[in-house]
Amino acid sequence: MFFYEIYEAEDELALGVTLAHDERISPEDFLAAVEEARGRIIESYTEETLVEAIAVELERSHGFYPALDRRLVAAVRASVEEGETALIPLGDEAGDPSDSADDQGEHDPDLRDAEDLLAGREPRALRSAVVALERAEDESN
Repeated sequence: MFFYEIYEAEDELALGVTLAHDERISPEDFLAAVEEARGRIIESYTEETLVEAIAVELERSHGFYPALDRRLVAAVRASVEEGETALIPLGDEAGDPSDSADDQGEHDPDLRDAEDLLAGREPRALRSAVVALERAEDESN
């Protein structure tokens, strides 16, 4: 099994999806497949993010296996403290009131995570983000 990643960069936040494939594909061929998939779906995708839409298209057209949050079966939070390692509730199991059927209109999960962080609350456990950090010029390795 070989693993590939695609990221959707918006300013300083980069959202990514990891994909797997049974065969090794060169980086150049993977880029070509991503560009081809992007071209097919860019005007009509319905997934939350561009990278999710590309991942679904790559699954359909090239046999990739995308690791998408909605396909997650189980997640565990591991801890060095005895008895603190536990399952993390998934989706509706988390009891997130903003995911209820009473919620009118669309909500932005990334915005909700940012609001939670700013308010000092723990963001949803199963969202991932890649952030590019730059060191100050005077810092050493």
